[in-house]
Amino acid sequence: MKYIIICLLLFTAISKGFAQTQAEMNKQANEAYKTADKQLNEVYQNILKDYSANKTFLSNLRDAQRLWMQFRDAQVKAMFPEPAKNYGSMFPVCKANYLTELTTQRVEALRVWVNGLPPGETCTGSVGARQ
Repeated sequence: MKYIIICLLLFTAISKGFAQTQAEMNKQANEAYKTADKQLNEVYQNILKDYSANKTFLSNLRDAQRLWMQFRDAQVKAMFPEPAKNYGSMFPVCKANYLTELTTQRVEALRVWVNGLPPGETCTGSVGARQ
């Protein structure tokens, strides 16, 4: 009997850990996107600060970031071209997950200006050209 009660308690705890409402899944996906977007803004601001003396680079970076945001939005439209209602109740999660993926990729692309390139890299361009 003790074994059955322990199994039932364990099953209840596990099932509650995995059971989520659609609203909870939407919230979780949106939070992940907000976190990725916050990381993007932090990396971008660090670059603006670190490279403040390199006006040409910063002008080009700002242009690139504006274009990336247009690209991101176009990618989402390409991925989900129909009205949201056509994708069902999972659409908010799917859209937020895709935005998170695209934003995370951009964060990694920008981190090179913060972290630098591996030693011996010859094609550094503006990476490290803080002045």
